[in-house]
Amino acid sequence: MRPIQVTDPAEPSHVSVSRRSLLQGGSLLGLSALASAGLAAAPASAAVASRTRFSETAAHLVPDYRPSQPHGWYQGSTVGGHVTSKDFEHNGKSYRVALLPFGRSGDSPYLVYEDVPADPAVGFKRNLAETFGTHYAFNYVGGFRGRHEFRVQSHSVYVSRPSETSPALDCGADLHVVYQPDPRKGDPAVNDNLQWIQVVKSLGPALDNLWRANPFYLAGGLTSVYGKKVCSFYDAPQIGVGGGPDPDVQFLAETFLVQDTGTKNAAGKDVVNIFGGIKWGWQIQEVTR
Repeated sequence: MRPIQVTDPAEPSHVSVSRRSLLQGGSLLGLSALASAGLAAAPASAAVASRTRFSETAAHLVPDYRPSQPHGWYQGSTVGGHVTSKDFEHNGKSYRVALLPFGRSGDSPYLVYEDVPADPAVGFKRNLAETFGTHYAFNYVGGFRGRHEFRVQSHSVYVSRPSETSPALDCGADLHVVYQPDPRKGDPAVNDNLQWIQVVKSLGPALDNLWRANPFYLAGGLTSVYGKKVCSFYDAPQIGVGGGPDPDVQFLAETFLVQDTGTKNAAGKDVVNIFGGIKWGWQIQEVTR
């Protein structure tokens, strides 16, 4: 189902949520019930100033934060920039939505690059095998031979205030990544056989494939933005706050670039190569002043 775009004319129109892990008052809704709102974008100055260096272990990631821009998957744009946390008030209480730090200190949490999915809380391999192991053979290649393949153009939290067209307060985070391979080192070339697979730790189904008959994430792969072909991934999960968010709500995902080879193994299963990926997430917590 195509996500619904709800525009607040008083605020700039940004992302339409592309996945099914939208929480409404702390309860998961399916994508068939999904609705998005105009999201507060990061200021352009923050996008330019926040070129934070990734850790040495994340050599495949390049911080390339940009202002809000179209992502090419459906109507809407990225949040833009790299805003790590936002505080807001709701029904007399204080809350903070923030990117997950993954054990790193400071106020600029990082994404985590992974050669293979490794977070036991997400259970990427197990969930993928349980759901599609009968029909697909998943070949974990072990990352990339090149470097700097993933350019992160937006990784920000957001808070969208209630309006006449969107009466709920929404908050969450987005991630926009563009794949730029080094074919000389053996990275897979940009082609229409490249897809993404995302598994989430959340309520509801773990595999983020919109309940389709394949394991691939809908808003990822080869697309076109104003005539330029790009291989990208975009997601913007959010919580709709009603009476108040549940304490310690957390979104956690592992997202991997994959290749549907179009070949079958001896057992007749479609072979899918799984290259490197990203672990990312955010949380919302009540703040005691």
